[in-house]
Formats: sequence, C-alpha cells, structure tokens
Amino acid sequence: MKIFLDTGAFLALADEDDDYHTAAKSIYTELLQSKAQLLTSNFVLSETYTLIRSKVSHQAAVDFMRRLDQSGIKALHVSEAIERTAKAIFVRYNDKDFSFVDCTSFALIDHHKLDQAFAFDAHFRQYRFKRTLVIPPTGSP
Repeated sequence: MKIFLDTGAFLALADEDDDYHTAAKSIYTELLQSKAQLLTSNFVLSETYTLIRSKVSHQAAVDFMRRLDQSGIKALHVSEAIERTAKAIFVRYNDKDFSFVDCTSFALIDHHKLDQAFAFDAHFRQYRFKRTLVIPPTGSP
C-alpha cells in the first residue's frame, strides 16, 4: 500500500497543540506497523517546514527535517510535467480554494496511482479521488 502524506498530517504530528495531533499520531503508528510505503513531495515538505516554523518554532522545523531524513518517507519531486498538470487542475477547479501545493499533490497522486492520502485537508475529499483517504470523519475537528 502506498500512502501520500500531506502538510496537515505532518503539522499535526509535529505540533502537540494541533487539533489533529492525537489522531495523527495514531494513524502514523498504524501506517508504520502496516509497512505502508510512505510518500510525500518536495512541495509539501517546503510548505511543511515553513508552517512548522511559523506555528511551532524554528527548532521544531529543524527537528522535523532531521527526523524526516531518517524516517524512510520518500519525497517525490514535482517535475515540469506534474507542474503543468497541477496548473490545469488549479485552473479547472475555480470553484474550489485549492492551493497550488494541493494541486501538485493531486497530480502526483494520480500520476503515481497512489492508494491513499494521509491528510486532514478537506480539499483531498473535494478533489475527485475514488481512492480511500485517511482523514477524520466529517464533523471531526
């Protein structure tokens, strides 16, 4: 099983004050035990480092970087072709407030035919995925 990790999942793992921290720790532990292949993107990591620095601290962002380097999570790189696909998604879904990073994630997930996403971002639900997503039920914080 291949799982794509989004910024919200990483932030929830790094920030003990995050509303999803407990759920994220539980889900992450299950994913590790299941031996799932964990993937993310260089764009998600860029966004994550900045968000952890902003919401927690610079040291927390540095600690996250170091732990990530040893975690076995593979970062997919957004190529020019993926970026073009992401731009098309961004343009097409003008009724949604998808970030461009979200669009690159959607393009990567589709391109690599990934099984699931570990995300607390409702945009992953809004985008037309037929795959199961690892996110809290509707109505959860």
